[in-house]
Amino acid sequence: MNLKICVLSLSKFLITIGLLATIALPSFAEENAKEEAKEKKVSGSISAGGSLSSGNINKADVKATGGLAVEDSTLEFVMGGKYNFSKTDNKIKNNGIELNSKIDFMPYRKWSPLIAFEYLHNTYKGYNYRMDAVAGAKFNICSKPKVYAYSISLAGLYDVVDYTDDKKTLDDNAFRLSLRPKMKQQIGPTVYLVEKFFYQPQINDFSDYLLKNETEIECKITKIFYLSVIYEYDYRSVLPPIKENQTYEHSDHSLEVALKIKL
Repeated sequence: MNLKICVLSLSKFLITIGLLATIALPSFAEENAKEEAKEKKVSGSISAGGSLSSGNINKADVKATGGLAVEDSTLEFVMGGKYNFSKTDNKIKNNGIELNSKIDFMPYRKWSPLIAFEYLHNTYKGYNYRMDAVAGAKFNICSKPKVYAYSISLAGLYDVVDYTDDKKTLDDNAFRLSLRPKMKQQIGPTVYLVEKFFYQPQINDFSDYLLKNETEIECKITKIFYLSVIYEYDYRSVLPPIKENQTYEHSDHSLEVALKIKL
């Protein structure tokens, strides 16, 4: 699919969701006005580390990530990115980029609307690019500041893919559901466990689905330095077309150790 057409389709999708959110937000705002307003907070983080991967990429990688968050009682905006690279015997084995952004409206309410955008580029997994536009709602199950937070979200997802294969034997766009439970739990004085799981089936064909799991243990070392251990699992039921006798795996595993700076 032409990149310009993809961008236009995603733009129309996000504009429609934005208009719906504009109509719905006054009722959320009226209810939220009964709560005490929270002070706006801006934070950022960067991290660097290494990982061991298996699946489509069976190598040790160097990873760098960064993120920015702006949060108050009305809006939470988060954006981030990740870069993966590995090279063996002067031959590149992995070279991938991931970008994402998310907006939660009224994030401290029991129910909060959300929109998000994700971008992935990794030809070693069969993608020239993969772009997702997401719109839905989050339900905050229970939370206690700095101790625990449990939530679940359900959203619609518009998935646009450009495979490295030029034969176009698979659909390059689809509508999916996205179900995501998430937890953050303190397990020590300065140690937290964060778990996120995504189930994303195609709406008209549930045999075509994506699974994503990320488990992180984060330990605070000093005021700004953190040690992070992350396990990631990705599964796709439908594989990209074969290109140049290169086959692809259904699942990818990654174990990462990184030093993180939070500002």
